[in-house]
Amino acid sequence: MMNIAIVEDFVFDQKHLIDLIQKNFEEHGEMADFTCYESGEAFLKAFRPGLFNAVFMDIMLAKNGLNGIETAEKLRTVAARIPLIFVSNERDYSLEGYRVHPLDYLLKPVDADALDWCLNEIRTFLSEPAYIEIQAVLGQGQSACQRILLDDFLYAETQNHRLIIHTLRRDVATRLSFSDLMALLPKGGRFYMSGRSLLLNFSQVISVEEDGSVRLKNGSCLFCSRRKKKETREAFMSYLFTCMRKGMITDE
Repeated sequence: MMNIAIVEDFVFDQKHLIDLIQKNFEEHGEMADFTCYESGEAFLKAFRPGLFNAVFMDIMLAKNGLNGIETAEKLRTVAARIPLIFVSNERDYSLEGYRVHPLDYLLKPVDADALDWCLNEIRTFLSEPAYIEIQAVLGQGQSACQRILLDDFLYAETQNHRLIIHTLRRDVATRLSFSDLMALLPKGGRFYMSGRSLLLNFSQVISVEEDGSVRLKNGSCLFCSRRKKKETREAFMSYLFTCMRKGMITDE
């Protein structure tokens, strides 16, 4: 069951969008639950992280309150990655709207084919795991299963013939090989092997410079191998382009 919020001040447009989504879900053998709000203020008052799987937001809400972009800006302060889809009669707001990184921008009347692409992107986003579980080496021959949140994963490297996963919280040693670790991680370009001994999480990277230096969001700086610096930079730019298209980039 997918829980969807619709922030739209015209009841006709609410029902039209719900009908299209329900028809799409029926074709996929899925179900959805909808909660509608006629103002940005009402939506923000009710919103809690984890309450919805996606938000469809009309840009042109009532003029005496927050518009869709203003509502989305406030939403992003508490939910940076929730799929957000703008709906509007106007094309002129598309560039302004991308400041808050929407997943998609649908023009009214919403087209079923355009909506289908959008819903498939939401399905892909929601299907990605939030964490992996590995056997961590604790020392003295002991090991234990540990959960690593993918949003905390910074990079992995080899040290003294052992693979070390660096996260925002701690460093975790494991006997896994890089190929074993990559098999656990989601595909799609977020995790990238830069050479034989460095695995990067591009969602934690600010920039990859021409000299091969990799700047992370937590302030760390790494260096990929000279042989792989061009390929790493190109892979990172491709990842950024994909994220911008899908509205996944955040400033966290």
